[in-house]
Amino acid sequence: MHAIVFRTALGTAVVSAVLVIGATAQAAPKGKQLAALDTTNMEVRRSGFSGNEIKLTYFYTVNPDCSSGPLVDVRIVKPPAHGEISFQELRSIVEYKKDHFRAHCNGKMVDSVGAVYTSRDDFTGVDKMQIEVDYKTGHVRRYSLTIDVR
Repeated sequence: MHAIVFRTALGTAVVSAVLVIGATAQAAPKGKQLAALDTTNMEVRRSGFSGNEIKLTYFYTVNPDCSSGPLVDVRIVKPPAHGEISFQELRSIVEYKKDHFRAHCNGKMVDSVGAVYTSRDDFTGVDKMQIEVDYKTGHVRRYSLTIDVR
């Protein structure tokens, strides 16, 4: 059985060494628009100890003025076989590559959704899962997450 936990901790600053996957909020055209699925397979690899929380990544959107964009929606496509993935609403630091057009926002705090994995206490090995993230900017991206549990 797989559980999805969504905790709220807005206002709590979280600074950790995790992969940052952000999107840029843009004005949507008038009328309804379906979000396009980005079929580029984004891969995230992490490792950690059995039974412990492992921070995987966090997702956010950033407005042109460097304020928080809308919070993303996350859907589990394929759950982990040997543990649980949970999602937490939190504040995180914007970190784009220096050639990104929103790099001037680096260092600012924005609202985000963090993904955390916890294996069963007795499991060691590799666990895999897939999620889709709707950035609410007309973009949906699929991520493959691989965790090496020791």
